[in-house]
Amino acid sequence: MSRNWVQAIPSPEAYWINRVLYDTQHKPAEMARFDADPAAYCRDMPLTEAAKAHLAGPDIGQLYLAGANPYLLRAHCLHLRIPEADYLGALRAVAEDPAGG
Repeated sequence: MSRNWVQAIPSPEAYWINRVLYDTQHKPAEMARFDADPAAYCRDMPLTEAAKAHLAGPDIGQLYLAGANPYLLRAHCLHLRIPEADYLGALRAVAEDPAGG
């Protein structure tokens, strides 16, 4: 049996990552704030510094491992004009080596 994403039960941090991804895709004012300064947008979110850096990066593979919904993550990448090959490559890389090394 395969899963759509890594965590069987999303963590609180995964919730907030997905909340950022959802809000920025569904609320134009939120996307404008994120586009203006991703680090500032994430500053007051209840996330670890690593998760904030992954969102601001964006680090697609690490966001996925942290529990980002792949559909929300893909929509985010489309907005950021990240090519499909790069998105899929990042997911494949963490699937092959989740530890990143």
